[in-house]
Amino acid sequence: MAAKRFKSKVDGWILILMIVAIVVQIVAIGAAALQAGDPLVTTGLILLVISVSGLMVWLLIATHYTVDHGLIRIVAGPFRWKVPVDQITSVAASRSPLSSPALSLDRIMIRYGKRRRIMVSPADREGFLKAIGHEIQD
Repeated sequence: MAAKRFKSKVDGWILILMIVAIVVQIVAIGAAALQAGDPLVTTGLILLVISVSGLMVWLLIATHYTVDHGLIRIVAGPFRWKVPVDQITSVAASRSPLSSPALSLDRIMIRYGKRRRIMVSPADREGFLKAIGHEIQD
């Protein structure tokens, strides 16, 4: 079977929140850099804002899930997980706001292995469930 890639669904409010956070940090750190007067401190602050903003943008554009050869490969920016499909014990709908590689609260909770779990939010929910061979359990 060919690998199937699913992008994360992105809630509008999460997108707006991340954009606002990037703008606020650019303004705040930019103001601090202007007042610092020390070129080393200014350079450090600029590198900080580039790093944090870059991470947030990376998360927005690179959060996806690939189903291939019995594995779900989950990517959220620099973070990676692998979930063996044959170790999935349950799949349930979730709206939990807990941290996860999902850019929407329209999530799927995947329980696998011994007490492990991860939440994902594929834009094509039905296609994702079909690719992993599971259905949402009540």
